[in-house]
Amino acid sequence: MSNKVNFLPEDYVEKKAQHRTNVICLVLFLLVMAGVAGGFLITDKKQEEIDKCAADMNQQMVQANNSLKQMELLEKKKQTMMQKASISASLMEPVPRSLLLATITNNLPTGVSLLDYTLDTKTTAVNTRTEDKNAAKTRDKRRAASKKKADEPEEDKQVIQQLYETKVELSGLAPSDMQVAQFIANLNKCSLFSQVNLVFSEENTVNEEVLRKFRLMIMLDPKAKASESDVEMARNNHISGM
Repeated sequence: MSNKVNFLPEDYVEKKAQHRTNVICLVLFLLVMAGVAGGFLITDKKQEEIDKCAADMNQQMVQANNSLKQMELLEKKKQTMMQKASISASLMEPVPRSLLLATITNNLPTGVSLLDYTLDTKTTAVNTRTEDKNAAKTRDKRRAASKKKADEPEEDKQVIQQLYETKVELSGLAPSDMQVAQFIANLNKCSLFSQVNLVFSEENTVNEEVLRKFRLMIMLDPKAKASESDVEMARNNHISGM
């Protein structure tokens, strides 16, 4: 059995071992720091992506909120325009439709009921003279005083005026022709209507009861105009259905 003899000093051996240990610790420390730095970089990159996504979502929410506000504004404008259109339509019609229907239903004799009705309105253009007698006299005096344009023919000024031609067609049921005739007579007394014509009247069985089914065509007087009291009466006699 042989023994190895170490001729190196013990101080040198200890310093060498300590140096080796320090190098290993330094390498391990560098590896740990590299791992920490890599993790920090990865986490920072993920945080930037999250912040970017959050910023994009916030921008989309702001755009959606602006779009919603614009839609609400457009809806308000639409409602305002609809109200103005409704008011304009009611002002343009000399006789409101609600007044027509109220007048018809208020003149129904006992036992008469309506089945359906249609209302059609169209405009017609009419030429009317705009000068009255006083204006004509003033014009003649001026021409006589100036004695100019004596040989020129006089021309009447014309203006285009729109008249509304309204036709109501309705059908209903009555116990007999007497009630139908009474209904027509009641409508003929109304100043709003110019014509009330019977289209047909025939027997019709409803629930084993023989009734007269009739149809009327009513023409509104183009020159008729509703007064405030007539409109108020139509509002008080609101029609929920026929």
